[in-house]
Amino acid sequence: MNVRLSVLLALLAVVAFAQTPVFEAPVALEANGGPINVGTGGNASPFLVDWNGDGRQDLLLGQYSAGKVRFYANIGEDTAPVFGDFEYLQADGADISVSSG
Repeated sequence: MNVRLSVLLALLAVVAFAQTPVFEAPVALEANGGPINVGTGGNASPFLVDWNGDGRQDLLLGQYSAGKVRFYANIGEDTAPVFGDFEYLQADGADISVSSG
């Protein structure tokens, strides 16, 4: 009985003190001085990681339509990233391609 009462009180506390989340307005990711465009029919899958080992978060961007992965090196700082032009990730000299479906 005490467990049920504890769970009920916990749920009531969550509901009573819950706040509606507030989100900032969306912003377009930019590279090379303009918005990143993955082309038609493409959804993007962005991921931040220090890919090149320089201590800054770089941008990896998967493209649905082409199945390729773009690499944007961060030439700024983590607090104010700046991304230049991209290159496709490669393995054995060929662009990596991930098929869909």
